[in-house]
Amino acid sequence: MTGDLAARWAGTVVPSWLYRWLLPVVWLGAIVASVAGDTGGCSIDDPRVCGPDRTFSLAMIACFASLVLLWWRPIVAAVAGVLFMVLDLRYDDITSARIGWSVYGVLCAVLLLWSFTSRSRQRSLAARMPRQQVQVPAAATIGVTSRLLVAGGLVLVGAAALGLMHWQDQREETHLRRAVEQTAVVKGMNKDGDLVLQLPSGSSHTVTVVDDYDTGADVPVLVDPADPDWLRLRAELADYTPWYTVAGGAWVLAVLFLLRDIRLRRARPRRSWNGQALPVRIAPDISSAFAVRSADGAVLLGFLETDLDDEESDLRLFDAFSALDEDEDDAPAKLKREWAETLKRYRGDALLVGDLAEGGWPTLVLGDQVLRPVSPFRAPRSMPWRAESTQGLAEQDPDSSKPSKPSVDPALEVPTLPWEVPLQARSWWSLPALIGVLVVGPVAVGTLANWGEWFPALMATAVGAQLVHSLGSRAFFRVTATATDLWIRTGWFERRLSWRAVEAVEVEDEGLSLEAGDDWHVVGGIANRDLPKVAAVFEALRLRSHTGLPEEPIARRFSPVLLINAVYVAICALILLLSRWNPF
Repeated sequence: MTGDLAARWAGTVVPSWLYRWLLPVVWLGAIVASVAGDTGGCSIDDPRVCGPDRTFSLAMIACFASLVLLWWRPIVAAVAGVLFMVLDLRYDDITSARIGWSVYGVLCAVLLLWSFTSRSRQRSLAARMPRQQVQVPAAATIGVTSRLLVAGGLVLVGAAALGLMHWQDQREETHLRRAVEQTAVVKGMNKDGDLVLQLPSGSSHTVTVVDDYDTGADVPVLVDPADPDWLRLRAELADYTPWYTVAGGAWVLAVLFLLRDIRLRRARPRRSWNGQALPVRIAPDISSAFAVRSADGAVLLGFLETDLDDEESDLRLFDAFSALDEDEDDAPAKLKREWAETLKRYRGDALLVGDLAEGGWPTLVLGDQVLRPVSPFRAPRSMPWRAESTQGLAEQDPDSSKPSKPSVDPALEVPTLPWEVPLQARSWWSLPALIGVLVVGPVAVGTLANWGEWFPALMATAVGAQLVHSLGSRAFFRVTATATDLWIRTGWFERRLSWRAVEAVEVEDEGLSLEAGDDWHVVGGIANRDLPKVAAVFEALRLRSHTGLPEEPIARRFSPVLLINAVYVAICALILLLSRWNPF
């Protein structure tokens, strides 16, 4: 697909801002209209107004689904929106609510019609392009996926919700069978917003209410002679039907996860098959998916998340996507080069087998590699002022004309061992701040505890412990080299790296990178002017340690920061206990 045809395909895409931003705003407006227009009060004649209403609870499944699913399954959300519009027009007598949900339902219907028309045109345009026959090998077996586990968990959640509702209903029914009607007098509202009632016996009772009641008004209530703590307003009986919404919502999600899993398995048949392939160009994207472009690379068609049948290759590819993440800039240079080389193998001209349409599950064939879908193909998301673009390796390739960094030459003379590596000057306030926290923290905890502010006291303990850890890590950071090992003290532990395990030493912008097997250890905090000298010493110690003896595993031991942290927490805990049982 190239040229004008690819541009026409991209022009059929439904703008994502319509269902990801506009419809949620309209949904919220319909909710506001429903609440604002509901001026009626609770009624004894119709307890469903403020009491149990199973129809309303079941309808709310469609209402919430029409919002929650907009970002994940917009078509299902649109169907739910149309369904709730029909239910609202059938059962709701509030004019503003009927208008609000009618507007929302019509927009959902427009979205449905537009989506189906869009995907039909996408398939029609893709069918006009010349294709070639290709054989796709059988896919690897799919076991129990996370989707199935989540679906199973949601089924149990729904069953538990209905079980809890049944237990609550039975308990409420027992009270109602014993209940007698009385007339209570409204005495007012307490500070928690609960209604204070005075019963004919002279006793007072507080109850949470939905409606507004005037002070001095007579209110019919139900009381249980066998349980003086139980009381219900006749117009506001206990409502446990919202558990229908919880259970139904959980089961709807379970069905959607199950259908997605079935679609995944259908897209990855366990037998070899022939298909018509469409030439495209692919490249890894920062979203951990592959950006699919037209064959000439001019038009971005969409994104497809895939994996490989070979688990080891798929794991390397998954790790290599880190090369596109700006947060991984502190990774060793050699590791970033390996990531880049891995990604380059999965970039270029490819064949797309299957439907080139939103919601399709096509397969990508790149040379002898088969990239199988793990989620549906999606078009680029957009806002009225900006469309989603790609951020791939091509935009981050280093300038090949720059000379590579020279290798580290070993030092001719090694300092007296053990040698404490010279580090950047620490902030002058690190140690005084640590001492200040150690002194002020317990005092603050004790003061808050004696004032009865237990939650702030616990928070002060947790925050103080975190500050002690952070400041202590700065104040006690050390890097010490011996003839056999390199000790790095950071945080609660000191990590030992045997020189025998180190295969290379490289100078990075953030410090020194030590390669040990499949791992890289970055030693930071070294002053820039001392980096070449430290690297040369490390290289000399590394070469001296290569005596043919087996490598020693990486080990750890506790640092002083852990002891200081433990003492601080113990003191604060002791203060809290003493304040609880023996206030000062």
